[in-house]
Amino acid sequence: MKHLRNNAILALLALAILAIPGGGRVAALFQAVLSLVLTALIAYFVGRLYRDHRVDIYGLGDVNRGILYVAIAGILVMLAAAQEFNTAGGSLVEAVALAVCAGALIRVYQAWRSY
Repeated sequence: MKHLRNNAILALLALAILAIPGGGRVAALFQAVLSLVLTALIAYFVGRLYRDHRVDIYGLGDVNRGILYVAIAGILVMLAAAQEFNTAGGSLVEAVALAVCAGALIRVYQAWRSY
């Protein structure tokens, strides 16, 4: 019964967005706010993770730390620019770039485990 009530509330909200003039703009604003909140939470989590493991990261050495940072940046760039690679060749380039970044992360992990 509780699930039926919750689904009815969602259906009424969706109907209100469709029926009320300007509801689409309000929905787009709500989506943008949720995206910003999610991005802020992810940034907070990554910052907290960095602070908790700072000694481990600095213990990797300059070369492995640089490889780690470049691999993470490469993954973020490939994910952010995923829509720019809509062709078959672009998809191949993206897959190869992500594989190289994954290989770099594996190399850094193996170096970290060897200590």
